[in-house]
Amino acid sequence: MAALSNAKRKSRQQSRSSCKKVKLQYASLDDLPWKSVSRPVETGLDGDDGILELEEVDDVEIVHEETDGGRVVKFNVLEVPDNINKPSSADRKAAAGEGAHLAPAFPFDSATLLPKWHSFNFHPHLLQVLHKQSFTSPTPIQSQALPFALSGRDIVGVAETGSGKTLAYGLPILHHILAQPRPATQRRKLQALILAPTRELALQVSDHLNAFSRIVSTTVKEEHGEVDLSNVKRKGKAPANSTQDAQGLPLVSIAVLVGGMSVQKQRRLLDRGIDVLIATPGRLWDTLEEDELLVQQVRNMRFLVLDEADRMIEAGHFAEMDNILRLTVRQSKEDEIEAEGTAQENGISPEDGLQTFVFSATLSKDLQRNLKRRSRPKVGKTGKSKPSSTLDDLLLRLDFRDPEPEVIDISPEGGVVSTLQESKIECLSADKDTYLYYFLLRYPGRSLVFLSAIDGIRRLMPLMELLNLKVFPLHSQLEQRQRLKNLDRFKTVPNAILLATDIAARGLDIPAVDHVIHYQIPRSADIFIHRNGRTARAMRQGFSLLMCAPDERRVVRTLLSSLGRHDSDIPELPMELTLVDSLKTRIHLARQIDSQQHKVKKRNHERNWLRETAEAMEIEVDSDILR
Repeated sequence: MAALSNAKRKSRQQSRSSCKKVKLQYASLDDLPWKSVSRPVETGLDGDDGILELEEVDDVEIVHEETDGGRVVKFNVLEVPDNINKPSSADRKAAAGEGAHLAPAFPFDSATLLPKWHSFNFHPHLLQVLHKQSFTSPTPIQSQALPFALSGRDIVGVAETGSGKTLAYGLPILHHILAQPRPATQRRKLQALILAPTRELALQVSDHLNAFSRIVSTTVKEEHGEVDLSNVKRKGKAPANSTQDAQGLPLVSIAVLVGGMSVQKQRRLLDRGIDVLIATPGRLWDTLEEDELLVQQVRNMRFLVLDEADRMIEAGHFAEMDNILRLTVRQSKEDEIEAEGTAQENGISPEDGLQTFVFSATLSKDLQRNLKRRSRPKVGKTGKSKPSSTLDDLLLRLDFRDPEPEVIDISPEGGVVSTLQESKIECLSADKDTYLYYFLLRYPGRSLVFLSAIDGIRRLMPLMELLNLKVFPLHSQLEQRQRLKNLDRFKTVPNAILLATDIAARGLDIPAVDHVIHYQIPRSADIFIHRNGRTARAMRQGFSLLMCAPDERRVVRTLLSSLGRHDSDIPELPMELTLVDSLKTRIHLARQIDSQQHKVKKRNHERNWLRETAEAMEIEVDSDILR
């Protein structure tokens, strides 16, 4: 063993000596050769769950140099020189995905393995990932939207949440990018822009698409045996893109541009060149104002996607959305000449073949008809026009290249999916806490409780914690890190309860939500539909409970009538009244404890404030006052 250990040590020393490193100097942190590193799902360190991505760089020496302008910080990095153990220029281009083809063209028997996907003729890599993730058949929205999307048509899709809208627009985009060869000397250029109303939804879309962006190693079973698709050789060529597979580089480069993340990191990703950009309107417009190259890429991109379009307006993004959409509008001939020259200088093709996808869970029938007979939006030379303030205005301002965009509406009648069971509880407002506690005890599971105001969450949180329930808050006044942390805990803790405002009502794909509880009545039918859409997703069973006080009955009737329903359509939940009465005592005791704890906290806060103020003013305070 000692001889073997010595041999290994000598071997390592020889390898080090053959790969001597040299010092390279960098002037700023952004110029350093940063490398992305993966973070474990659970590190055991409290407070780090909001970290979205980590980067590191090794062998850095910080040097302070005295110059005429003062003291300057520089960075020396030990790196292997270009002539030692470095890949050739051709190898580096292949590793960066800059060859003539971005993805291996291995054979995949979709007719046998994925017969329901076979007719779409997707790139073999996409079929392999679909097979690995057990997506054996497309959802209804995918079945109807994909043929039109693959044929180049513009699409306006209306379907309930959890119906697979992300892949309905994501697969055609990825298929186009993978099927198009890219010259070895050309950097990646922006092909698709996906706009999402919230950071959480943007990150969720990124996760879904990134699953299709990297080479996967998987074994599939066929009648004659097993075949490892990652090792299949192409005729007359090397194994399927082994350099990319070894380094884990993506076949499609996808970047996320949202608030709450490092601006420098996001700019580095954009500078490297990306294929797909997923962004929230606010951060994207801030970036566009400072990046003329990105503006040109947006004007010449191939795909534009508006995910949860109605939510864009409610989130207050209509001003930014109006500015961004104006960049995608076809210009007049005089403007086209000037724009074409600028695009050619930046190496961007001036060809305009923009394909637009708009997906939402709600869209009025009148708007659907107007989209069919709409006219091209007018934009003057100054580019100024009245900002869109409603969804109708926003969509009618979209410059669809398709004269008749295909409208696909598979939203359920009355806004209720077939796998959702509904029920209601009619009680006094003061008794809602008791009935909520009864339901959570009687029907355990992952429950999402919706309230209309943040004050209601702050009142319920300590009460639920005193009753030993696993409860987490989610609202707009929480920091981004805390919101992601609470979402992760809700997804992983069994029988967890999430107290949320309507910020969580749209777009978020929270797996296995068993119950949605409307503690307070939603303000509109759209919000009611999107709240219910958090459960019964992807054909799973779900339950929705409506808690209605006497003064809310009129609101409920109006809400349901706007959906073409009656309040009698929702049955009352059977109750064990003896158990409810016994739980009232617990609720009353918990309220008393919470009230006393609040008084103690308030008293301590006032004493601490008085003590700190007196110390700052150098005033002595009688100890009796601070008791």
